[in-house]
Amino acid sequence: MDGIVPKLKHCVWTRTNDTLVVLVHPHQATTLADPNGQVEALLTMLRAGDRSVGQLHAAIAQQFPEVTRDELDAAVSSLDELGFLEDVAGSQPTEAVGRFASSLAFFDYFSRLHLGRNELQRRLVDSHVLVLGTGGLGSTVVMNLAGLGVGRLTLLDVDTVEPRNFARQFLYRAADIGRSKVERAAEWVQEFDPAIEVRAIERRIAGPRDIADLLPGVHLVIRGVDQPPREIAGWVNEACTQAGVPHIGGGLFGTRLMYYSVDPDVSACQHCAELAANEEDAARDYSMAELRQRLAPPNNGIGPFASLLGSLVAMEALRYLTRFAPPVTAGAVYELDVTGGGSPSLTAWARRANCPVCTSAC
Repeated sequence: MDGIVPKLKHCVWTRTNDTLVVLVHPHQATTLADPNGQVEALLTMLRAGDRSVGQLHAAIAQQFPEVTRDELDAAVSSLDELGFLEDVAGSQPTEAVGRFASSLAFFDYFSRLHLGRNELQRRLVDSHVLVLGTGGLGSTVVMNLAGLGVGRLTLLDVDTVEPRNFARQFLYRAADIGRSKVERAAEWVQEFDPAIEVRAIERRIAGPRDIADLLPGVHLVIRGVDQPPREIAGWVNEACTQAGVPHIGGGLFGTRLMYYSVDPDVSACQHCAELAANEEDAARDYSMAELRQRLAPPNNGIGPFASLLGSLVAMEALRYLTRFAPPVTAGAVYELDVTGGGSPSLTAWARRANCPVCTSAC
């Protein structure tokens, strides 16, 4: 712990006989045994955030000479594991503290001595995300990523704004009808935060190569495009897996929303899931994917439905870009039926030894 100046995060506590009840986060109280007052004395010193671990031991030893340095180190490590501490160097206000005040407060829940909230925000600012499609899913994701402060966005789409988009795509306005979606989306980002570097690309995806040339320097890909329906997910998966770039895909199906992600070299890829689905189709002598394509239901993506999906995907993007927590859907699909307030499900994919995409990327 040399060089670290631990500081107690904002918290309150109360004493009940020989126990301290400490509240760092509104939803979680932690009880700490403290029969002789050593813990409370340490918390009080840590609140100031002006002593190294060695200096903390010297100060504690003045009141409690029996406390060894190893015991003090263990106590600080335990408090850090509980999420009570942060390094002073990683919590100092920056020039952008006003812009990212809410994000920094959120990251406070996950910061530790070795990983400060400023570092988590810096990871976002240094990130480059490729968003494929600025429609129902993509437009919500773009607004969320801009709000989080992702430093660089590349946006791809080929469509123009139409009145039917307004049920779920709130990035656009009536005056934008007939305009290029991707150009208007890029303008919105620049107007929202001029510090974000944004690039607009009008391109129809016709194969993995149309994605692969955009991947150098990209940290994450988010797929909102759904055309052509049978091929697009595989093309994105192939290009991203070969390049080692994580990707997230999602969509709306009837009253269900779903999203999944692939973390190359860590999780199963989308083609692994497709191989499993093909085996299931062979076992029942018909293809569910083909039946869904023939059904061709109308787009029923209303605002709350599409916004919920976009927000969930943006939250998964936040996990990938900062690693404040592991991705929820790496090699798995998250599904939620919005009828009746149904419970979500998470189904993991098995990595397939015969997957040509995974094996060729190794």
